[in-house]
Amino acid sequence: MEYVAGIDGGGTKTKAVIADMDGLIVAKTTAGPTNPNVMSREKLIQTLDTMMQDMKKQVPDVFEKISSVFAGISGVGNAKAKADLEDILKQMVSNSVTVCVEADTVNALYSGTYGEPGIVQISGTGSITYGINQQLEHDRVGGWGYLFGDEGSGYDIGRQGIMAALKANDGRGEKTILLEMLCTYFAVTHPYDFIQRIYASPIPKSKISPVSKLVFEAYKQNDLVAEHIMDNIVNELSLSIRTLYMKLFKPDEEARVVLCGGVFSDTEVLPRLLEAELQEYKNLTITIPIMLPVGGSLIGSYLLQNIKPDSNVVQNIISTL
Repeated sequence: MEYVAGIDGGGTKTKAVIADMDGLIVAKTTAGPTNPNVMSREKLIQTLDTMMQDMKKQVPDVFEKISSVFAGISGVGNAKAKADLEDILKQMVSNSVTVCVEADTVNALYSGTYGEPGIVQISGTGSITYGINQQLEHDRVGGWGYLFGDEGSGYDIGRQGIMAALKANDGRGEKTILLEMLCTYFAVTHPYDFIQRIYASPIPKSKISPVSKLVFEAYKQNDLVAEHIMDNIVNELSLSIRTLYMKLFKPDEEARVVLCGGVFSDTEVLPRLLEAELQEYKNLTITIPIMLPVGGSLIGSYLLQNIKPDSNVVQNIISTL
């Protein structure tokens, strides 16, 4: 019996799994980051080798029967980075194994489309819109980082919330409960104090992104300023999705839009608003994945064998991860 392996590598954590051809997980392991942009090549090789050795120790006989490895890794946005990582992984498996490395956005996409073409909107701390069409052409919109982009991300929502609160404090903006909520959140009595804390942080965006939760809460309390921020966010996300759809798909082509990331965790806010905004685009179907991204890497591994996973395989992956 043959087996497939999948890897989901990020800037803080990496997961790897092995599954049989029915989608049943037989080995899994977790390690630190594998983004080549935030670590040395030596450390990257060490991390991947440790993971592969761990899975080999769990199922030694199975490891030798792996037929393909699909790795979705953050920070491999160019051909050179992909080729380098593929060479590294090929040294860790037998010569007969097919190895493919793509950006981790592909894992997120496949976790919701199960290998079919589509679009994934990732909005966590940062944001990017990524897609693959029937011709296997890849393209993206956004993903330019917090200095020049990340529209619709947790950082973007938090930043807009803080700015609106400061304008309200100055008297040059509408009153909003966000001002009081921010002072409570940071345990201060004046906005100057939490602003000072944000600027003094080694990574200011790590302080700003969690504020998005306050904006969501203010929105639920019918705060007009929070509602305006949500309108801005929905417009940005909708524009990115529609732009990528026009770049990759024909006007009458159906495409699933997968929503991944923390800002979509409350399904009653952004997912609902975004679905309403896109309702006139009948060929777009919004979905929130129940499969983990590392499961998407397994889908990619099956596709390397020219196997499109059926519903039983998909369900087995979801239930045994």
